[in-house]
Amino acid sequence: MNETVESAFRPAKESVSWAHEAINEFDVRARAFFCPDRREIITDIDPQTLKSVHKLRLKEPLPLELTRKATEALTRTKEAFDQATFAARKLLSGPPRKSVYFPWACSPTDLIRLLEERGLDKRLWDLFESYQPYPTGNSYSGGSDVIRALATLANRKHTIGLVVQPSVTFMMHPIQGDVVMRYFMPPVWDAVKNEAVIATWEGEAEPDRDYNIKFKILFDDARFPHSVNVPAALDSFTRAADLVVEQLQGRCDELQS
Repeated sequence: MNETVESAFRPAKESVSWAHEAINEFDVRARAFFCPDRREIITDIDPQTLKSVHKLRLKEPLPLELTRKATEALTRTKEAFDQATFAARKLLSGPPRKSVYFPWACSPTDLIRLLEERGLDKRLWDLFESYQPYPTGNSYSGGSDVIRALATLANRKHTIGLVVQPSVTFMMHPIQGDVVMRYFMPPVWDAVKNEAVIATWEGEAEPDRDYNIKFKILFDDARFPHSVNVPAALDSFTRAADLVVEQLQGRCDELQS
């Protein structure tokens, strides 16, 4: 029996659906972890400068469940890209002799090479070109460094690294005495000690200040050109996979009708 377009793309749709679920679970778990009773502001002395400091400290390290959920979302999304590409190749050009993967490329020229090598029907090429699955470059326009880095990271096939990044704003109250303050914006997180210095001061009186604290979880990987928010990046990656699956299935429907 000939495989229908809908059944051919079902695995890709399931994978991307599981990825969305993993991102939602990541978000729920992260919000619960960063609740106020899991952190504290402590007063300490900097051993090098002998200045007083306020430190923001988490009472527990990031739970491994967050790493697992982020890894699951990443790998499921990567699978969806590959499964959709394989389905399109099989439907329009027949079963390949080996696995066919989504053409993550180094440049637009490299993308054309990959499309040819993988035997993808030329009637699909405009779609793959529109996805711009390559990093940015000086000699061409388009591309995405973050999306391309996520695809590379997914190929590592093991858990990803995460790091905390706090954001602190200051609600100032009157200070008694002569106090000179210095704030760290953003604070530099010490992953070993699970803390960050958020302010230092000189003077006898300790400042009476409230801190408005928010947390982000970033990827801890040198492949990214800048700090990348984990749930936001995974959401963009997964939405890109949604588009690929939808458009490739739609084109296959058109060509087989």
